[in-house]
Amino acid sequence: MSTTPESTPGSTPSTLRSVGSGGVAGLGAALFGYLVTYLLTSSTIENSTASQVLEALGSDVSTWKVVGWVFMSAHGVTTRFPGLFGTTSSANLIEGVEAFSPVLYVVPVVALLAAGALAAVVGGASSTRDGALAGAGTTVGYLVFALAGIALFTVSVGDAAVSPDPVTSALLAGVAYPAVLGTVGGVAATALR
Repeated sequence: MSTTPESTPGSTPSTLRSVGSGGVAGLGAALFGYLVTYLLTSSTIENSTASQVLEALGSDVSTWKVVGWVFMSAHGVTTRFPGLFGTTSSANLIEGVEAFSPVLYVVPVVALLAAGALAAVVGGASSTRDGALAGAGTTVGYLVFALAGIALFTVSVGDAAVSPDPVTSALLAGVAYPAVLGTVGGVAATALR
């Protein structure tokens, strides 16, 4: 008689594999979503009047950073801009800039649904519960991207900075979006198998 517990489908190694595949899929979804956003918006950003004005003022506004603001806006995250007399204002760039299509809101949704489904398949999810766990695991990788984006997408303008709002970046883009959409994708993929 063996005293070593055997692995069952709901055991810890299986759960860790599901969460691990979800984390990788989540990071991949964030990078893919950013890339699609870059392809759809970079030329608009480079040719914008605002970009030319900031460049003339000596600000190090790189197109890839502004694309980060737009990508975060697709999650409902606002970008914080310095105002007069030390105040700060916030704006969702997709809502506030007519040149950006509302279709950009679909990019993170599709990326996260696909990531959740992929995580469930790669993780070998055999039940909707397993699919939900694998899909929810996308939160790990997506949160890493969202937290890194707070720092990477910050641009100094004089003594102030323009950046994605850190609270909504972490909570909305980093946790809520992947937790809900990744889970739905993982459940759907498992149910359809």
